[in-house]
Amino acid sequence: MEYCKHCSKPILSDIEYQIYCSSECWRESKSGSKVEISETAIEKKSTLYVWSSIISMFVGLFLLLMVTATVVNSEEVFLPLFTISAGILVLVVLQNILPKEEIKGLLSFENNIDTWKLIGWVLLLDIFVILPLHAAFTLLVFPDAEQQEVINLFKESSGFSLIILALTVSVFTPFAEEFLFRGFILTMLLKRYSPIVSIVISSFVFSIAHEPIAMALAFGGGCLYGWLRVKTGSIYPSMIAHAIWNGFITLVVIFA
Repeated sequence: MEYCKHCSKPILSDIEYQIYCSSECWRESKSGSKVEISETAIEKKSTLYVWSSIISMFVGLFLLLMVTATVVNSEEVFLPLFTISAGILVLVVLQNILPKEEIKGLLSFENNIDTWKLIGWVLLLDIFVILPLHAAFTLLVFPDAEQQEVINLFKESSGFSLIILALTVSVFTPFAEEFLFRGFILTMLLKRYSPIVSIVISSFVFSIAHEPIAMALAFGGGCLYGWLRVKTGSIYPSMIAHAIWNGFITLVVIFA
């Protein structure tokens, strides 16, 4: 059975050498409507609007953090509950402030070979470029730095607590962070700045949200995930790449 060159669905027609499943897929493939975001496709906003939106989001997340910390006493429950709640909050805000076409593109996923190739390239760059550069940067700038707090948490956890922590780091955290940094913040920045500037700024904000020892790794990863988000127009490829990366690191920490 042949598969559509554009959407990868099975081609049901008996016509020989047909490479698209429908005329609609052919038109979409030719128009390039589902590839890289163009600056003209996004309504431009003022600098005040962009940065006040970003600051307001952080204020809202801080209030959510305070409420969650007040209501939840268990350390095991607090981190996953806050992480999931934060991701949902950002998603709800995005659905209410973005035009329907923008939110539709953000929440779409082109499940084809090209998308998975991009995800694969991002992961390879993460492992063979960003990680070595991060190690070199850490040795130069933080030679006496202690291990990341999350690594110490893994070492101190066992049984059910370890499972919850692993799920939080490898699944819930990419879900929340991608909606916040590549979903909300990058989208807001694209309404004012060019894609390159927006990716760099959002990656810098992403890096300072991490511990100092992890900043270089977070900035490099943020640039890759930001590029993937802009290239595909969707939040899901960057979320998948982020989850695979965090899962890989989680397994290394647990079994090393």
